[in-house]
Amino acid sequence: MDQRNTTISPDWYRRAFNALYPVIYAHRTVEAAEPETAFAVEVLGIGPGDAVLDLACGNGRHLAHLRDRAALAVGLDYSTRLLALARANLRRDAALVQADMRAIPFRNAFDVVTSFFTSFGYFFDEAENLQTVRGVAGALRPGGRFFIDYINKPFVERNLVPRSLRRVGDYEIAEERWIDPRLARINKRIAVSEDGERVAVLEESVQLYTL
Repeated sequence: MDQRNTTISPDWYRRAFNALYPVIYAHRTVEAAEPETAFAVEVLGIGPGDAVLDLACGNGRHLAHLRDRAALAVGLDYSTRLLALARANLRRDAALVQADMRAIPFRNAFDVVTSFFTSFGYFFDEAENLQTVRGVAGALRPGGRFFIDYINKPFVERNLVPRSLRRVGDYEIAEERWIDPRLARINKRIAVSEDGERVAVLEESVQLYTL
């Protein structure tokens, strides 16, 4: 199948962050997030008096380190499954909020907002991505800082791996990636099999922005 001629469901994110997401991204661990968080802390100058919102916090792997460096670290995510994992990973009372990034329920509350692992550009309607940006701006106090870890468009265009196959425990994960030049989006279809039987097909899609 020529994936360039296939489409991704605009609401792909409603299904992508399910129980298999931690399997697909098993290599994205709390330990692996430590140097990434340390970099953000350094460039943002996060200190013990700061309040931080980790947007799209997932299973809390960056939040685990942020809360040791700030006065308050709150995690926000759409997925109740990933938030449950975050609570288990953090192993003590954690400030976690279930919400849509298009409707961030905070105003003038944080010194810093972080967004790790390309957790932006999900929505096909640019007005909805703009809602996210405005929500971040509204959640920040005057002089606040925003850190976004985002996919590099020219690098991806030069180095895209169209297909890959790997094993994680009992699962076989086949991934297909392609760029939609008309929409300027990078798409991925993930087929997960267990014991030779297909158990799920998931999709991902984000906008390829330039500065």
